[in-house]
Amino acid sequence: MTTPGNAQHGRSVVTRWRMLAERRLNYLVELYETGRWKAYYSEPEFLKVIQEARAALKTWEQLAPPDPVQDKPVEVAMAQAANSAIPASPFADIASAHGVKAKDNLRKA
Repeated sequence: MTTPGNAQHGRSVVTRWRMLAERRLNYLVELYETGRWKAYYSEPEFLKVIQEARAALKTWEQLAPPDPVQDKPVEVAMAQAANSAIPASPFADIASAHGVKAKDNLRKA
């Protein structure tokens, strides 16, 4: 039985794989643009790797089409969470804690 939570979790997994395929293809394009690919691949090998990366990305995009609203890189999601307002501590206004002074020895029973 599929529940909405399970479907959302499944989309999340597929979306992360699609984003990983995008990052891989972007990395390979960067290797090509900088010429560093020559240190790791021969030309036929590199072309094959590029074709495989494009095919993988196309497959993942068919399974989970890009959605700018739902698809956020982990870094963006973490930055947004860090910038959100931190709720006040529920322990900040405990009346019994306000009367403690430095001269009180809290280790004695």
